[in-house]
Amino acid sequence: MATPQVDERMLGELEVMGFSAVRSIRALHFSGNSNLESAINWLLEHENDPDIDQLPLIPREINIECGDASNETRNDIQGMRDDAQGRKPKESTAAGRQKETSQVERKSSADQDEEEDRRRILELYKSKQDGEERARGRIHNQLQEDKRERIQAAKELMEAKRTLEENQRKRAMETRKADQEEEKRARERIRQRIEDDKAERRRRLGLPLENPAASDTIITPMKIKPVEPAVTSEQLRDCLRNLKKNYKDDNARVTRAFQTLLKIITNIVRNPEEEKFRRIRLSNPVFKGRVGSLQGGVEFLELCGFQKLRDSGYLNMPRDKVDMTLLKAAGVEVASAMENPYFGLLSK
Repeated sequence: MATPQVDERMLGELEVMGFSAVRSIRALHFSGNSNLESAINWLLEHENDPDIDQLPLIPREINIECGDASNETRNDIQGMRDDAQGRKPKESTAAGRQKETSQVERKSSADQDEEEDRRRILELYKSKQDGEERARGRIHNQLQEDKRERIQAAKELMEAKRTLEENQRKRAMETRKADQEEEKRARERIRQRIEDDKAERRRRLGLPLENPAASDTIITPMKIKPVEPAVTSEQLRDCLRNLKKNYKDDNARVTRAFQTLLKIITNIVRNPEEEKFRRIRLSNPVFKGRVGSLQGGVEFLELCGFQKLRDSGYLNMPRDKVDMTLLKAAGVEVASAMENPYFGLLSK
């Protein structure tokens, strides 16, 4: 196998245009070495072929020489050639000159045609390159436009996210502020309810209304000369405080004890003449379960004026021992202990 022979001049022009030697040889070979336009068209049509960069191979030509012809045949041919040359010696000379002129004209015409072909090929190649450049420019512009659109979309997304987060923060702050206001109003309602309950208890006990400006509760007896009680409010408060500390894990039991003590004191204040309110049987199941069995319950009643009768098993408060001031002070301390959820828990 051998490499095909192509026109060296057209091969050089194709290489000048930028085509590789292998591709130029393939184009000239398969286009028949006719002209540059055919070769370029072939290259444009087959530029994606898998073997475009491989040299074409053709079978090598083998000349087979035949044996000598007979002398007679050769002599006849030679005689015919001599006769022809003898008959037209002048015509050959004129024909030679005409042939030379025709060859010059044909060569000039071929050169012009070749130059025109080269011009058309260059224009076609340039037009193709311009088209590809314009296509690449359009693709580049489209990519730039897509990039700008993506950047703009990202900016809009970030702005929307920031606005959403800002709105969420504002709503959270408004909700927190509303919750704080509602909590403040709830605390105020609870405080007012406690004050109302406290005033109602003082009214039921016959105590004067508490002065909100005063730091401590002051009880001023009316129509009686103030008498300094033997038992102070601090003693009563300490007894109640110790009772709650001893049973701090059983709030319900402490609450029942306070309620029972307050009921006993209230009955005596309202009905000091009734002996049944001033006499308590220690073995009474209700009393024993609520007050008598609790450490500090009986001691508080003794501070209020009750006396334990050793043999009878009763707590008794003689009529002449009824101290209304002391009982009212004791009622105030019990009521305060019931209202304050931290009573007795924060003290040492």
